[in-house]
Amino acid sequence: MDIKLLSAAVKIGADRSRLERIFLNGYGEVMQKKEDLPAQLPGITSLRDYGGCYLVHGRYLLHATVTCRLAYASMVDVNPLPEFAAAIERVRAQLPQTEFETVGGDFREPALFQGLRETDASLLYEVILHQENYVEVIRNVCAKTRKFICFAQPCLAEEFFTLPASAVLLQFHSEALKDVLRTNSFWPKEPPVERFNSAHWMWGHTVSHILDVFKGLGWMLRHGVLIGGVCGPCWDYPLLVFERVV
Repeated sequence: MDIKLLSAAVKIGADRSRLERIFLNGYGEVMQKKEDLPAQLPGITSLRDYGGCYLVHGRYLLHATVTCRLAYASMVDVNPLPEFAAAIERVRAQLPQTEFETVGGDFREPALFQGLRETDASLLYEVILHQENYVEVIRNVCAKTRKFICFAQPCLAEEFFTLPASAVLLQFHSEALKDVLRTNSFWPKEPPVERFNSAHWMWGHTVSHILDVFKGLGWMLRHGVLIGGVCGPCWDYPLLVFERVV
């Protein structure tokens, strides 16, 4: 490797856009921010949440549905849970005119998207960490979304990478390295695997990587902040809203 070229790449690569960084008091406040993002989107009447059943039982989708009095609310999840069905019924009592849809399926499979209606907005919260074909997943979500996509997940700190817009496949790294990256985070200890396993943490994306993927698909950043400290020292936690470029 030419040291001069490497030094030039390091210097130029360090010049990358930075989002405002905020600090909150724990993940409960992060969840509140995630809840607020879709509820504050202008002019939406429909919303779809991809993978929003696990642990939160559709909290983000249903809060926006009530706040915005949406006409159509859709959930796509590989394992729709009874708790989510019960939560829908509670909201349905308040909004009897709202149409609710629950689609059980794996959104790594392109065929899943063929039968989906378009929505004004979509949620991608802590989803693509677990998808080996995540760019295709994002592309398919974009194709079924007319206006806005809200995005949130832990992203590896930019300082780990010489070049901007970087991402790393973590699933097959040594356990010693993964343990370092887990420091004070909510990435749980997981069994080693030899093949892609979507049940476990797979990727370390940088925020600049996510921004460039959406840019390449024709979407611009409308709003973005980084939440510091909520997922340990190795990770940032971005809250992003993307808007389709007309």
